[in-house]
Order: sequence, then C-alpha cells, then structure tokens
Amino acid sequence: MAGPIPSKIIYPVDSGNSGPKARTQTKVVGADIVHEHFFIESRQALVLGVYAATLPQQSVQASAQNGTATGFLWAHVPVAISGKASRIRVAWLSHNAAALAASTPRIIANRFTFTGTASGASVTPAKVGPSATTPTSIFDLRTAVTGLTVTLGAAVASSSVPAIITAAGLSFGETPLLDNRGEEDRFLSVAPGEGVVVWQDLAGTTTDPRRFTLSLVWDDIDTA
Repeated sequence: MAGPIPSKIIYPVDSGNSGPKARTQTKVVGADIVHEHFFIESRQALVLGVYAATLPQQSVQASAQNGTATGFLWAHVPVAISGKASRIRVAWLSHNAAALAASTPRIIANRFTFTGTASGASVTPAKVGPSATTPTSIFDLRTAVTGLTVTLGAAVASSSVPAIITAAGLSFGETPLLDNRGEEDRFLSVAPGEGVVVWQDLAGTTTDPRRFTLSLVWDDIDTA
C-alpha cells in the first residue's frame, strides 16, 4: 500500500459561499486578523451517561468459586435492551485485613453470556452526571446470579489478593482489576445478552481474614 501523499485544500472566498467550511478561531497578529485552526477531540461513541458503583465489602472465600453459580458480581445488559451497550472504563479492589493469612487467592473477571432474567440482589449505581438529565443505566449489577443461566467466557482481567505480612494485619490500599482510563478503544464493551462476572478462582483459607471492596465506573453508549 502506498504511503500518504502531501496535499492541500484551497478554500474560495467565504462571502456568500455555501460550501464546506473549516472551523477556526481568529486572533490579531500585528496588523492582521489571522485564522487559527484547532482540533476538537471527539469520542468514538455517543455516550448516554456515565455511572459508578461500589459493592458491599466482600470476604475472601476459603473455597474457590466457579463464576456461574458462585461469585461476587454479575454485571450484564439484559437481552431486551437494543441499540445500546455498556462499557466498563475502570474497576478496582480496595483491600484490608485484620489478621495473618497464608494463601494467595485471586479475583478474576470473565465475560459471560446468559439466558433468563436476573432476580438476585441488585446494586444501584450512582449517576456521575446530573441526576435529572442522565438516564437510568442499562447495566444491571447483581450480587447473586438468581434468575440467570450463565455460560462462562474468556477471562479479561485478574488481581491477586495481597498476602498479610504482619500478624497484626495491614491495609493494602487498592489494586486495579480493569484500568483503561483515557483509552476509549480499550473499554470493555458489553452488549445485550452479555455480561462480566467477578469471582474468586483460587481458594483462600478457612476463616480467611481478608476483605475487599469492588468499585467500578462505566458508561452506556448508543449503538443504533
């Protein structure tokens, strides 16, 4: 394929011209009024709203979960939705513990497809934009899989739960699960009939003292 070829556009006198126009801003330079070109960054998709949610504090499980019947969160777009999708921008875990623990469990996120209608415990998101003008999100967050028959898909992210390094316990701050801030083409997009499950695929210990809170930010977009 040939490389780019330098070219130019010549605009006619703009008085009375109804053809294409280039957007500029004017500035006085010496004795002249000059037109300065500028660039406006645009999104790749029409964003309908931006949302955030934080789950109740979760406990590291002694036994591994499977993501279909056991897990921490099933975030999905109902099959009945059309012409829209949700995109996870960032998700992170905030860790804490109160005693010694010896295992190294992992929190993982997988895509999934499903049938049915969710009826398990739900999480109500916050609207990042003005409440009066931001529509209700189509992204349905459930902490129980009740009502859904889930088919697990590929893993998209994971985060190890930090080990405890002192018997007195220690707060570990945050670890990322999904972090694509500023890179729109890397947002994890979820279409109707799809979802993302967050679960623990490696076992912890009996009466594991570690806890974490899952938080996430996403947007809804128009795909029609």
